[in-house]
Amino acid sequence: MHPDAVSRPGPIALLALAGGLLLGGCQASPPAMTHLSPAAQAYLTVDTYFIAEGIVSGRLSSGHILHDQARDMLTSTLHARYVTAQNVLHPSADGQRRARQAIETMLACVGQADGGTNVPCLPPGDVSARDAARRAAAAVPPEAAAAAPR
Repeated sequence: MHPDAVSRPGPIALLALAGGLLLGGCQASPPAMTHLSPAAQAYLTVDTYFIAEGIVSGRLSSGHILHDQARDMLTSTLHARYVTAQNVLHPSADGQRRARQAIETMLACVGQADGGTNVPCLPPGDVSARDAARRAAAAVPPEAAAAAPR
């Protein structure tokens, strides 16, 4: 190298610097949800519920599932909707835990249906399943739409 030339770092030095910065960024702690108010956590749970509901509806529309699995998916979705709505109306740590468990049950039903097993994802004595099925049976069906006037 010529004595008047300026020395520049090579590509290895730049890669080492970039790697060091990336590893330093991995050590930073992510913000925890516990710092949020219960109401803010409840609204984030609503977003999570809608994402999970989209996954369930996509799995149901793809077909090739057993009747019992479809029933369990719908039952777990109705239960998760109810628990999530109750958590928004009355936010609490216990309500947040129940909503999270209900959403996890929804996703477990989808995972079990995707796994090809024919075992129902909800146990037969599950109180939440009975309550959700009862609420679904008691729901008033929408009225038939009349033809629009011409």
